[in-house]
Amino acid sequence: MKTTNKFIITVLLIAILTNPVFGYDGMEGNNSGANEGDIAQIANEDIDPANTTQSDQNIILIRHLVEVDAAQFEEQNRIYVRETLIYKNIGDKHFSGSLRTWVPEGIEGIKVGKVAMMMNGNVQPLLLDDSKENIVSWTDTIKFNDPLPPLYAVEYVVSVESEGWLIKSRHFSKKFVSPTWINKAPLSIILKVTKSNEEAVIIKDEMGNNIQSSGNPSDVDNSVLYNWESPKFKEINIEFSRSSVDYLQIALYLIILLLIVLVFTYPTIRKKSPKLQEIEEKIRNSLKREPESEEQQGNDEEEVSEEEPEEEDNEEPGSEDEDISGNANDELETEKNELLSNLEKLEKDYASGDLIDEEYEELRNSYQEKLKKIDRKIE
Repeated sequence: MKTTNKFIITVLLIAILTNPVFGYDGMEGNNSGANEGDIAQIANEDIDPANTTQSDQNIILIRHLVEVDAAQFEEQNRIYVRETLIYKNIGDKHFSGSLRTWVPEGIEGIKVGKVAMMMNGNVQPLLLDDSKENIVSWTDTIKFNDPLPPLYAVEYVVSVESEGWLIKSRHFSKKFVSPTWINKAPLSIILKVTKSNEEAVIIKDEMGNNIQSSGNPSDVDNSVLYNWESPKFKEINIEFSRSSVDYLQIALYLIILLLIVLVFTYPTIRKKSPKLQEIEEKIRNSLKREPESEEQQGNDEEEVSEEEPEEEDNEEPGSEDEDISGNANDELETEKNELLSNLEKLEKDYASGDLIDEEYEELRNSYQEKLKKIDRKIE
């Protein structure tokens, strides 16, 4: 009899694995073909109210199937979960009361139903009791001498956000804790994980240790089946991870970062590198000579215009010397020495990289022009 019951339960579990119980948008459910009143009548027939208890101390969980589908609603950042629980009454009275299971936070669209094994696996929807602290419960009756323990289906969708930059990961946790969890029961846990082709799966317990399946995991279509007989853990944490590395984008970021580093470190590098200063000087000279070779006529006109101020200087020295503060030779010599000192300091600042070319050229021309005026006035 036990072998027959185990075979029937196994067949029904396989049927459940291949078809959603209720079904969500885009999924075909298995909630048709039976009258709910007929199922309820079958479940409660031959139950003597006087031989019934509300205590669940003799209710044990002998099978728990958890199906986690992370591929179907991946674009919506949602994971579809279906749990199938098989409770058994090992007492001497019928049980009529609350059954429970733990669900994660943030779930939506939760549905609970009782699978009628004698009605081609049809489902009788059950009303949920008030949920407290992630525990959902429903009320039903379990016979103590039932040769085929009842199966209950719990379906819901949980929202999850991808985390990480180089490696994107999503997490789902399931705790096997509730008043109907009895450690002495010969519990069997089956986990079915469905993922996308690009994802890798890591399963850990509540302590962060990797969990190995009791047997070799088996592939079913694009899913993997794990099973554990009498497990010691009380929590399963599933991590779905995929590499989101865009090497072209990373290369672009590295180039931008390198350019930023060069901008901030260039003055120091230039100061310590005479060769780099020599290269800069060659580049400046080449840029100055290039327009001269292309526009000789224009340069001839510029030479003429450059000579004209000298003639004006000779003709009207008083008008150009207005910015010279000193009148006596001593004062002019003092101002000349200050200009020479400023000019020497200017060359050092330019060589150290503290000045850009435009500032250097402007200040040097100004100092040299003032020196010329002072020399003329001294003469």
